[in-house]
Amino acid sequence: MIGARGGDVVFRWGLRLAGNSGIWPISAYLLILALATSIPITACAAFLAYHFVSESSQHRKVEYEDRLRLMRNATELRVANIIEDLQVLALSPLLANGRFAEFRDHAIDAVKLIGGVAIALYEPDGQQLVNTRLDPGTPLPKRTAFEAERRAIETGRPQVSGLQKAVVDGQPIVTIAVPVQVAGQVRYALNVGLSPRYLSSLMDDYVSAGLVGSIIDQQGLLLARRPLLGDDDLIGQLTIPAVRSHIGQASAWWIKAVSRSGVATYTSLLRSDQSGWTINLAVPRDAIDGPLHRTIEWIVALTLFTFALSMALARLLGRRLLAGFSDLERYVSGLQAGVAAPHKGRIAEVNRMKQVLHRVGGELASALKQQRDLLDEINHRVKNTLGTVQSIARLSRSSASDVDHYVAAFEGRILALSQAYNLLTENNWVGADVRAIVDRTLAPYAGADRLTISGPSLLLPPKLALALAAAIQELSTNAAKYGAFSTPSGKLDIAWTSQESGLVRLMWVERDGPLVRKPTRRGFGTKMITRMFGAESGWSVALDFDPGGLRCTMQFGIHDEGARETRLTG
Repeated sequence: MIGARGGDVVFRWGLRLAGNSGIWPISAYLLILALATSIPITACAAFLAYHFVSESSQHRKVEYEDRLRLMRNATELRVANIIEDLQVLALSPLLANGRFAEFRDHAIDAVKLIGGVAIALYEPDGQQLVNTRLDPGTPLPKRTAFEAERRAIETGRPQVSGLQKAVVDGQPIVTIAVPVQVAGQVRYALNVGLSPRYLSSLMDDYVSAGLVGSIIDQQGLLLARRPLLGDDDLIGQLTIPAVRSHIGQASAWWIKAVSRSGVATYTSLLRSDQSGWTINLAVPRDAIDGPLHRTIEWIVALTLFTFALSMALARLLGRRLLAGFSDLERYVSGLQAGVAAPHKGRIAEVNRMKQVLHRVGGELASALKQQRDLLDEINHRVKNTLGTVQSIARLSRSSASDVDHYVAAFEGRILALSQAYNLLTENNWVGADVRAIVDRTLAPYAGADRLTISGPSLLLPPKLALALAAAIQELSTNAAKYGAFSTPSGKLDIAWTSQESGLVRLMWVERDGPLVRKPTRRGFGTKMITRMFGAESGWSVALDFDPGGLRCTMQFGIHDEGARETRLTG
C-alpha cells in the first residue's frame, strides 16, 4: 500500500517534469522506480529503527526502576536485621537486674557485629545508662533531643530517626531504637548509631558509574550519597529542590532534574515505610534519551544518502540497459544482411526461477512447521509456568499474615523459580543437575563453611528440577527465619543417594542452630513440599522437627512417569 502510493506520487511528479508528451527515456523510468522503492523502504526502516530504540529506552527505564526497588529493599532488609539484633540484645537478663557494666560488654560485641558507631541505653528522661563509645566510669550524658528513643518507649515499637548529631563528638548519625521491657513494662530504649558511610555502603551494589544514589531523611536532609562530590560529602545538606518537592510521597518516577555537578538527569524515588527515609536514584538523561536522538540524526543522514545512492545506481543501470538495447538494435538491423535468426528454445532463466521458487517454497513450508512446533512448546511451557505462579500466589496468600509478608514470600518464591528456569535454559531444557540446583538455591543463605553437601551427579527432568528447587527454597527460607541460617553458628548437611531403579533419597539436616519447636500450623512450604513429593506412588516426604535441628527426607523417582508430570501445584 505504501509502496504503491509512493510510486504513484513519484510517477505524477515525473509526468510534470516530462511535460505532456509522455515520452521518457529509460533512465527517467529507472529514476522514478528507484525513488518509488527507496522512499517506502527508507520510511519503514526509519520506523523500525525508531521503534526498536524506543523499546530499548523503555527497557532501560524498567531496569533502573527495578534497581531502585532493589536498593530500597536492601536498605529495608538491613534496617530489619539491625532491629532484630537490637531486640535480641534487649532481652538480656542483665538489663532486668540492673547489671549495666556487664551488659556493656555484650553491647560492644553487638555493635561490632552490626558495624554501627555505638550502642546506648536510655531512660525515659534521656539519661544514658550505657554508651559503648565511652570508657567505663566516664559520666554519661543526658540527651534532650532523642525523638526516636522517646517514641520507642511511648509506642513500644522500633523506631528509626532522621539525621542527628552524636552526643559524644557531634558527628552526623542516624539511630535505630527498640524498647526494652522489664517485668512486662517498657523501662528503657536501646539504640544503635549508624554513620553516613555505613548507609552509603548499602548503595554500592546498585549505583554504578554514571548514576547518583542517595538516602534522604524525613526532612529532606542527605543521609548518604553515591558517588561523593569532590571532597564534600554533602551529608546533612538539603537535597536538590526537584527531589525535595516529592519528599513524603510513596513514589515519584522520572522527574527531570539537574544534579549538583550540572548533569541533566531523570531522578526517581521510593519511600521506605519502615524507616520513613526516601531512596533516590538519578540517571543521566543522555543514557535514556541520547540513543533516540542520535537515531533520529542517523535516520535523516541515511535517508539523504539512500536517495543519492538510488539516483546514482539508477543512472548507472540506465546506461547498461541502453547499451544492451543498442546491441539488440544492431542485431535486428543485421537481420536484413542475412544474419541467421537465433534458435528458438526454452527460457532458462524462467526455468531456474521456477526451480528456485520450488526449492524456497519447500524450505519455507518446513520452516513454518518448525515454527508451529516451537510455538506449541512455548505455549506449553508458558501454561505450566502460569499455573505454577498461580499456585504459588494462592498458597502464599493462605500462609501470609499480612500484605508485606505476602509480597516478600511471593517475590522470594518467584525468584527461586526463575533461578531454576535459568539452570534449565543453560542446559537447553534437557534437565538440571541436583548439585547445581542445591548450590544455586543455597548461595544467598550461607557460605561453604556452613554447608556440607554430598551426592552423585544426577540429571533431573525439567519439571522435577523446578519442584526440587522450589522445595529447597522453602526449606532455606525457613532456615533463614527460624532455623540454622538464623544464627551465625548454624550449619546444614544435605546429601542424596540414588538407586539403580532411579529412586532418589535426599536428606536435609540442620544443626547447631536455635532450638526447634514444632509449628502449630502448616505453612506454605510444608503444604507445597508435602503435595509435590507425597502425591506419587513410591514417593514420600518426612519432616522431623527435632529440637536440635529440622530434618527433612524426600524420596522420589527420576524415571517415574509421574516425575515427568510433576507440577508445583501438587
